[in-house]
Amino acid sequence: MPRYQAPNPYNYTPVQLAKRKRDIKAMIIDYPSVNPMWCEWMYDIIENMPPDEVTDIINKGTWEAPSKLHSKATCGTFNTVEVLDPEIKVEG
Repeated sequence: MPRYQAPNPYNYTPVQLAKRKRDIKAMIIDYPSVNPMWCEWMYDIIENMPPDEVTDIINKGTWEAPSKLHSKATCGTFNTVEVLDPEIKVEG
């Protein structure tokens, strides 16, 4: 029976995999409140991105800005509600 081999989608060499493991372990220690999977994602993004693009993102503060993908919560207000039983009358 063959041993399990972890996926290597970025085709890292054994030396690069060892460096990745060391760096991710350091990130987890430095940022304990961050999900370890996010540390892995960020490592892979930065490692596979051109260095000038990473420097540009850091200088512009792009990653520090709030995401535009999510809208602000409306704190419990409903704009539309589906009526399941039309016989029940709701005041308000």
